[in-house]
Amino acid sequence: MQPGTPEKPRSTAGLGRTAGRGASTTLVGQLIRIGVQLGGIVVLGRLLDPSDYGLVASVAAIIGVGEVLRNFGLSSAAIQVRDLSRHQKDNLFWINSLIGLALMLLAVLFSPLIATLYGDDRLVLLTQVLAGTFLLNGLATQFRADLNRNFHFVALAGSEIGAQVGGLFVGIVMALNGFGYWALAGQQISQGILTIIILIPVTTWFPGWYHRAAPMRHLIVFGSNLAGTQLLGYASRNTDTIVIGATLGAGPLGLYNRAFQLLLLPLNQINGPSTRVALPVLARLQDDPPKYDRFILLGQTIMLHAVTIVLAFSCAQALPIISIALGSRWLGSAPIFQILAIAGFFEAAAYATYWVFLSKDATKQNLYFALTTRPLLVAFVLVGSLWGVYGVAAGYSIGVALIWPIGLWWISRVTDAPARAMFLAGVRAILGYGFATGVSWAAVQWIPIELPFARVALGGVALLAAIGLVMLIWPIFRRDVRSITQARNFLRSAKASKSGSPSVDIDTDQLSPARIPARTRTAGRTRLRIIRRLDRVVHGLAAASALPYLRDRAALQHATNQLRPFDLRAQRWHVLVAPPGEGNIGDQAMVEAFLENVEGPVQVLVRRPADVRIPTQHASRAHLVPIPHLIYGTGRVHRQAMALLAPVLDGARSLTVIGADIMDGAYSVRASSRRADVASLARSIGVEARILGFSWNGHANVGVRRSLARAGRMGTRLQLRDPVSSERARTDRFENVVDVADAVFAARTSCSLAVTEYLGATPARYAVVNASALVGRSFDQTTEYARIVTALLEAGLRVVLLPHVVRTSGDDAAACRAVFDRLAASGGLTDSGVVLVNRLLSPAEVRGLCAGADIVLTGRMHLAVQAMFHEVPAVALSTQGKVAGMMRLFDTQELCVEPGVGLAERMIPVALAVLAERESYRDRLAARLPEVQRLAALNFSGLPSATRSHSPALTAPSPTPHRQGPA
Repeated sequence: MQPGTPEKPRSTAGLGRTAGRGASTTLVGQLIRIGVQLGGIVVLGRLLDPSDYGLVASVAAIIGVGEVLRNFGLSSAAIQVRDLSRHQKDNLFWINSLIGLALMLLAVLFSPLIATLYGDDRLVLLTQVLAGTFLLNGLATQFRADLNRNFHFVALAGSEIGAQVGGLFVGIVMALNGFGYWALAGQQISQGILTIIILIPVTTWFPGWYHRAAPMRHLIVFGSNLAGTQLLGYASRNTDTIVIGATLGAGPLGLYNRAFQLLLLPLNQINGPSTRVALPVLARLQDDPPKYDRFILLGQTIMLHAVTIVLAFSCAQALPIISIALGSRWLGSAPIFQILAIAGFFEAAAYATYWVFLSKDATKQNLYFALTTRPLLVAFVLVGSLWGVYGVAAGYSIGVALIWPIGLWWISRVTDAPARAMFLAGVRAILGYGFATGVSWAAVQWIPIELPFARVALGGVALLAAIGLVMLIWPIFRRDVRSITQARNFLRSAKASKSGSPSVDIDTDQLSPARIPARTRTAGRTRLRIIRRLDRVVHGLAAASALPYLRDRAALQHATNQLRPFDLRAQRWHVLVAPPGEGNIGDQAMVEAFLENVEGPVQVLVRRPADVRIPTQHASRAHLVPIPHLIYGTGRVHRQAMALLAPVLDGARSLTVIGADIMDGAYSVRASSRRADVASLARSIGVEARILGFSWNGHANVGVRRSLARAGRMGTRLQLRDPVSSERARTDRFENVVDVADAVFAARTSCSLAVTEYLGATPARYAVVNASALVGRSFDQTTEYARIVTALLEAGLRVVLLPHVVRTSGDDAAACRAVFDRLAASGGLTDSGVVLVNRLLSPAEVRGLCAGADIVLTGRMHLAVQAMFHEVPAVALSTQGKVAGMMRLFDTQELCVEPGVGLAERMIPVALAVLAERESYRDRLAARLPEVQRLAALNFSGLPSATRSHSPALTAPSPTPHRQGPA
């Protein structure tokens, strides 16, 4: 590429992963910088007087204006622009450097005027020395921008930390040797020199000469608009310093400056780096509004909560913190800091607005916004100065608080950013952390100030307890906090999917799984386990308190009272709360088993219409009723779900919740407790309720256990589908427990279409094998299953690889495909010896496919159920104890195999033993099956008839009797 040619716009593929790494690196770097900066505040605060800080702050407030002009917005311009040539980067370097040199000379020239303004001759030489930072920072600007633009966050963080540590060392040495305020000046100058020394070797780019032919106008326009905005912002933010220094002197200014610097410590260490990561990502998501909106909301949420929890604790415990960190002579800055903490929150909230202006290339509008609002801030500061230093702090905080909603209104007019959602997120943080701040402050009032460590410790515990309470009773706030833990997952999800997959022997593959790198899978699973554990704790405590149920009951009662009385002449219906479905054959099979065994109209409550399917023969009487947030929703949308549930229950004769393996909280504590609560809600208004055959693992979350126990006490039939689960439920003292079997054993249809499609009209002997993505997460099951399939082929069987669940959270299609590809790569595939099912079969087709098999090997319990439905022996992996309970019904516990490393060594001998005694096993299953089917039928016994007469035709294409099927 020629130097004058713009760089090719970077693809957004991998952008999320890069942003995720950048966020992590920046976070670690900022934690180190916070530590260094905090150490500097503590050490230098004890070595220097407030007046020393006041002198340096007096100079910095004025010459800082030049620092804004020195940058001229060109660093942000270099980062935001999509196309930037080498020549343009060279020109930006020289522009920044020359501006820095000019400003240094101007500061030296006007240093006597600055000293006259404050009435202190010491400021002449101090101003001239500090003016050197203009040139140093001007030289470093584009080196930093280049590292930032190219996502070299490690090098950028390292250079900043190294220079900061070196500068602090110089400052401490000078302070120890009695240099006073010159120690602070030496710290800043040495930090600027070290920054240049470190940046040059770590940056791959080095500037050349100025190039007049390179187009610079768009960069200058962008930078000038931004510089104008920053200049106005700087002037408004530093009016307080100038007013205090000119009217009250260096001592009060030193106290105010320390309070303000403590406020800026979390703000600068989080806001600046977050902008460093967010701006280049948002700039490249401009053409993808949904991703842009999600990123901006997530970024604002993370930043607000990270900043606010620090400010909340610091505000509540300002006196002991300052006493510990700076000593008793600085206690006068504590009330100033508490007032300024209000401004700190709104400063953090407004940063997301600033991201929108920059990433949407709306810097001119940002300038107009600043011209409109910054004079307002200056006015509040000037009015507040009539009441001294506290009035200045209060005026500044009020002004910043008013500017935040104005900024959101402004971006809603000039961009398509989600301003309303950003406002609501900010309000939630204000209310939640405001309450926690008050609790933390009140908790320590009885402890004397002479015991600062005790106050800090108790205040911290009280703050965390208050935040936990807010999370417990406010679901939306809890969701905001949880989103922080999911930030890395979202950043990775921004990665564009790569097309292309290896070719396979089947041309029409409807189930082509996405391939995910092993490292990504491992990291993702670790984060998912952590998130699930947090979810179990939070939602478990909420469910155990009964507050969610009481809130839902009140919402349901309110919605019911708004309904018209139900027409007693109208038909009533059965209500079925469907399982998640969305590609799970077992979930679909349970829904169909209910429809095949219950007469009359049925309303099936689902999250989404695509979750389950109503078979054609039941379409005239069964209907899907989507209530998206009934089980998984929170806050307002869940209350709306109660309003949708009210008319459904008002006309219901019964309510049945499909339980299966989703009632004990192993997958989701919230969903399990909500399903039990829905049954309790039905009972509360007199509707007969039951939970269809489910497993119970005996170690359920306390919240789920209490929700289920409440449902049983209220009269819900708790129908346990195996003896082991029944024993556990009775041990937990559940009431109304009924022994049943899995509802799918009561199914009435079977279909041989899949047999003909995949194996032909007269298939040879075959085995059905399922590789479960659920149990395969903890070990390399691909190698194990490849060995198992090879053993079956050597035993003279064809093998059908059958995915039973095809969805994001558990993709059997990917697991079966991996086994198929492994066999193909190793040459283990003979002609038509292994068949990969490439579509999601219906439950009747699965039963038909299992009917003709010699054996079924599966990691999914419901595939084993559908095999035993036809008296076909099934070897199943033991998961959560549910499979062992089912096998106990047939007295075939030896067919239950533990998953994990060495699976092939355990499963192959069992499978070969079954094949050797196939008829014996079929006879054993045939002897037990009638009793199991009788227990399965108890799932539906006693359901009230919904109509006077109804005779459904329970048929399916190509029905086959239980003991028949393709040979």
